Amino acid sequence: MLSPFQKDTRRQCCQENLELLTEDPEHFLQRLMTGDETWVYHRDPESKMETMQWKHKISPTPTKFMVEKPAGKVMATVFWDEKGLLLLEFMQQKTTITGQTYANTITALRKAIKEKR
Repeated sequence: MLSPFQKDTRRQCCQENLELLTEDPEHFLQRLMTGDETWVYHRDPESKMETMQWKHKISPTPTKFMVEKPAGKVMATVFWDEKGLLLLEFMQQKTTITGQTYANTITALRKAIKEKR
């Protein structure tokens, strides 16, 4: 459901990428980077004392299954290129993704690219 302006902008971007690919196919992928967002779940591990169980000497070791719920989750934003990781950011808990959040991430990405390239 893109507007005509958005469609035209995407078309222009694709056209520019196609031109770059035909001009220098070997280095095109070297200049390409991508990113994604994902939820990272974490849990509070039990201490050794909490996991200890009494058993008879000849009894088999009890099997333990992970049935506990995660302690929480956090949003991770990752950017990488052919050489590896460029930026990994974790969003603060209970914050909302806004235009300013994306602007801050892009600024951090730009800084990371300058440092690593």
